[in-house]
Amino acid sequence: MVERRQNYRQQARPIDYLKNSINKIILIKVKRNRLFRGKLEGFDEHLNLSLASASQIFEYQDEEGNIREEHEDLGNIVVRGDNVIFVNLAG
Repeated sequence: MVERRQNYRQQARPIDYLKNSINKIILIKVKRNRLFRGKLEGFDEHLNLSLASASQIFEYQDEEGNIREEHEDLGNIVVRGDNVIFVNLAG
């Protein structure tokens, strides 16, 4: 039983992945199927995420059926944590 507890403590927690992704590029999906990409500058206990050089990514299908992406540059933004569905962490 003690060995199992030690192994559990050694496993990385999701918050550890966020800490290791500070100053790295991340991809965030939020409600309404929106995607944002930017450099993670910080976060808080509510998962509010501060991004630098952020852009919103729009995916669409062209006339030939190919999936295309467009980007809208947003600059520095804060993504409210209760809207976050997933975070794709760097590295």
